[in-house]
Amino acid sequence: MHKRFRLGGDSLEYATGKVRQLCKVFIGCRGAITRMHTDNHRAHAWLSQLHGHKLYVAAPPGEGRRIHPRRPGGGGRLPRLDPLDASQRAAPQHAGVELWATVLSPGETIVLPEGWWHYAASLSPTVTLMCNFWDQSNVRAVEDIFTEQAARALDEQRREAAAKAASGAGPPVAAVSAATSSAERPIGAGEPRLYRVVHAPFVYLRAAPSTEAPMLGIARKGATVEADAMRDGWLRLAEPCKGGGCGWVLEHGGRMGLGKLLEPTQE
Repeated sequence: MHKRFRLGGDSLEYATGKVRQLCKVFIGCRGAITRMHTDNHRAHAWLSQLHGHKLYVAAPPGEGRRIHPRRPGGGGRLPRLDPLDASQRAAPQHAGVELWATVLSPGETIVLPEGWWHYAASLSPTVTLMCNFWDQSNVRAVEDIFTEQAARALDEQRREAAAKAASGAGPPVAAVSAATSSAERPIGAGEPRLYRVVHAPFVYLRAAPSTEAPMLGIARKGATVEADAMRDGWLRLAEPCKGGGCGWVLEHGGRMGLGKLLEPTQE
């Protein structure tokens, strides 16, 4: 089990290593910047200034549509806002964005809750200690990390079984669900449509519309995804998956003996 789920020989040692990865030391020269972003895995963060002075510009989670707006008519997103660029702040796609700014001196700390956008610029040579953390408000994100790890291991195991079946060295595996047509059709009138995952415990996000395509991630039951195109029952995700590239998710698992996997929602 440890080998399959990459837990190593000692689960406590593995967990300790993961915790240590949550804290980092950033060393920057004057003028070094970190562009607008939110932290991975829906984590909170605190950043303590050890040396020098650093400017932080932050924005609430709801400002994402102004900070990283969609291209008119679809086709991805425009570049993220540079909050220090006055011409960008005045542009129609960014106009009205709510921004908060502060400068940290040595000994001071800023706490950024889950989903808050933030930008940093070193005003002098700097050393900053950062640590991500979770609490009751966002602990589901930690579950997501380990659920995805288990899902990846199960997918690898299924691939190994399929390879053995193809060579005649093992029993047959579940049917493959793949798009049979190259034609994609847009969903809606140029705007992505929101879907909620209704299948438990999760659905796979893949690099192509096929259950044989590489896994890009998962979406757990209750999560929502945005799709902008459809192909033979597969939905193309409007947002790039980790590592870049468009992902695909199967809307209905009837061909594999499963039921509805996703359904449209307005939330």
